[in-house]
Amino acid sequence: MDDTLEDAAGEDTGGKKEHLYVAAVERAMRVLEAFAARPGDLGLTELADMTGLGKSAAQRFVFTWEKLGYLARDASSRRLRLTPKAVELGHSYLKGDPLIAQVAPHLAVLRDQFGLAVNLSMRRGDDMVYLLRLPSRQLTLAEMLPGRRLPAWSNASGRMLLTACDDDELRAMYRRQPPLKFTPRTTIDLDALLTEIAQARTDGYVITQHQVNMHQIAVAILATVPSGAQVAIGMATTLDDYSPARVEADLIPALFRAAAALR
Repeated sequence: MDDTLEDAAGEDTGGKKEHLYVAAVERAMRVLEAFAARPGDLGLTELADMTGLGKSAAQRFVFTWEKLGYLARDASSRRLRLTPKAVELGHSYLKGDPLIAQVAPHLAVLRDQFGLAVNLSMRRGDDMVYLLRLPSRQLTLAEMLPGRRLPAWSNASGRMLLTACDDDELRAMYRRQPPLKFTPRTTIDLDALLTEIAQARTDGYVITQHQVNMHQIAVAILATVPSGAQVAIGMATTLDDYSPARVEADLIPALFRAAAALR
């Protein structure tokens, strides 16, 4: 399909405002979003395969992103990677979003009180995305950075966000995107996940162990902010420092207090 026909197809998808939809922008964004799906450098052929674009179309979009300063090409390998300019957009979002400004002080209190990693996340489709992460000394660099996207099945925050779904929705999600096995003890059985999420609906919190990292224990609750949006507030540490009983006794009441302060 040439660019003209593809643009027309993108604009004729129904709805009174669909004529405003610019399909070329959507295709260009596929190129940038490929770097979120596979962090690091990518070659042109990889980008074409990942985005479903023809190689010539991918090349034009890559050239444009290079000219705009969002992609850079290694002189020797010819492979591409995001530039620091991409970080500027994330910074603008984090600095300007009133949700972040409202929640951050409460997360900082939790982190300072317990010395543990604290995070704020929201659901995005079948995934969850960390909007804010206040690290502890035990976290790796990847775990410290906001913007990380994980399957919602994978951790305590994601599973709390899934409590808003009924079992039919969860089964459909499982068929679309089965859980990834991050560790030998990651829960991937559908019935076990449904049972855990149902219990989380009842309890208002969930505790997980060994799910994304071995020997890590995490806890999360839901909080509703004044806009009506639901977010997950979570904390993580090692099983050497916190047993499940200690998490229940110390961390869960503190998380509920933080959630109450956001109303």
